[in-house]
Amino acid sequence: ERESGIHDGNMLSDPSAAVGMLWIRRSLSFQHDLYAALVSSNGKHPRDAALDSYHKNLSPYHGWMLQKVFPVSLSQMPDREMFIAKFGGVEVNALDDEKKKEIVMQIKSLVSTWDPILATWKNEFERLNLEDVRRV
Repeated sequence: ERESGIHDGNMLSDPSAAVGMLWIRRSLSFQHDLYAALVSSNGKHPRDAALDSYHKNLSPYHGWMLQKVFPVSLSQMPDREMFIAKFGGVEVNALDDEKKKEIVMQIKSLVSTWDPILATWKNEFERLNLEDVRRV
């Protein structure tokens, strides 16, 4: 796409594959930080983890309306136990310590798998001058 001339510097043409890839990466970065906060030693409430991750990964690129609507939807996140149970595909009443530990390990594995992928993806977009920072 860069060589075809459809983009004006880092102002990406929309629709384009580059815009799609940019927003997929931002969305995965949001999920990455949300999951990482849930499995850390302090184990944040998913609502707080989601809001922190939103402000870091998505809010800088959202216009006024999205900045008002998106956090409201995140305020409805279930508690940490329910979130972990849903992630693991089990009922919350079946979530004993052993099952919770297993699911948390799966989430940690996912986060560590995403770490180098997301870092490389962002670095490549910056190197190619495809990091469009305009708000939507």
